[in-house]
Amino acid sequence: MARRLGRTHLLAAAVVLTASGLAAGTASAEFPESTLTYVNPFSPGGECDIVQRMQQTPLAEELGVDVVIEYREGGGGAVGWSHVKDQEPDGYTFACFSIPHIIAQPMTRDPGYATDDLQVIYTYHSTPQVLIVRQDSPFQTLEDFINFAKENPGSITVGGTGTASGNHLGAVRLMRAADIKLTWIPFPGSGPTIPALEGGHVGALMSNSTMAQRNRDKFRPLAVASTERLPFFPDTPTFQELGYDVVEAIYRGALGPAGMPADRVQRIADALDKINREQAAEKTEMGFFMQYYGPEESAELVERLRGEYRTLIEELGMLRN
Repeated sequence: MARRLGRTHLLAAAVVLTASGLAAGTASAEFPESTLTYVNPFSPGGECDIVQRMQQTPLAEELGVDVVIEYREGGGGAVGWSHVKDQEPDGYTFACFSIPHIIAQPMTRDPGYATDDLQVIYTYHSTPQVLIVRQDSPFQTLEDFINFAKENPGSITVGGTGTASGNHLGAVRLMRAADIKLTWIPFPGSGPTIPALEGGHVGALMSNSTMAQRNRDKFRPLAVASTERLPFFPDTPTFQELGYDVVEAIYRGALGPAGMPADRVQRIADALDKINREQAAEKTEMGFFMQYYGPEESAELVERLRGEYRTLIEELGMLRN
C-alpha cells in the first residue's frame, strides 16, 4: 500500500519492513545504523518496482535495518535520480537505476542531474530487447522482416517506449546494422504497446524481454538483441547469429549520490549480490537476464555505453549542445 504526499506526488511505502530475528543488544556501530531509503524513480508496477519489492524483505534482514521504498516518479526517472543526487552521500538513500536512461537523458536534455552526479553500486539484471510481431504476422523470420523493409522503406512501424530509450535505441541499432528504414512509434510506457500491436496499430515492437515473455502466447519473437540466446526463448536466434550486430538491453541496478564512501558502497553491493543470486531462478522465469556486476563492473558498463549512446544519439540529431 502507498500514500500520496503533497503536490509533488511523492508516494511512500506505508509498511516499513524491519529485519526479524535480531537479538537485542546486537546493534552494530558499523553502517548501516538506521533506516535505508530505497527510491523508485518510476511508477508502481514496473520492472524496478517488481524487483525492489522482491528485495525489500531480504535486504532488511541482510543489513539489519528497516528499508523503506519511496516513490519519486516523473520525467522518465529523472525526478527520482535528481532527488538522489541531492542527498547526503552517506549510503542511507539509494535508488533503482535504468540504463540507458541515466546516460542518455543528460545527453538529450537537462534532467536535473548529470551521469557523474550518481554513484553506481550494483547491477542486478538486464532486459535484452526482443523484436516481436503478432502470431498472424506475415513475417515468420527476421529475414522476412528485413527483406520487406528493404523493399518498402519506412513502411514497417515499430513501437516501443519513449525516445532515446532502450527500445528506441534497439530499433536504431537494427536500422544501422541491416541498412533499413523503419518508422518508430513512441509510447509513454510499455503497457500501451501491447494493445497497439494486438490491434495492428504497429507492425512490430522492440520490447523488453520481460514484456515479450509475459505475452509469448500473443506474439512471436523474431530475434533477441543479446550476445547469447535467452533461456526462456531458446529457439529464438540472436541478431548476431543472423549476421546483424544488434546488442541492446535495459540494465537495472542500484545507485546513490556521487561521493559515497567505498566501504558503504560495497556493503550495499554485497547485500544485493547475495539476494540477486538467491532470486536468480525466479527472476529468470519472469524474463530477466541476470547480471552480477559490482561497483567497478557497473562503472565500466556505464563508461562503455556512454560512448556508444553518444554516437547513436548524435546520429539521431538529439545530442544536447
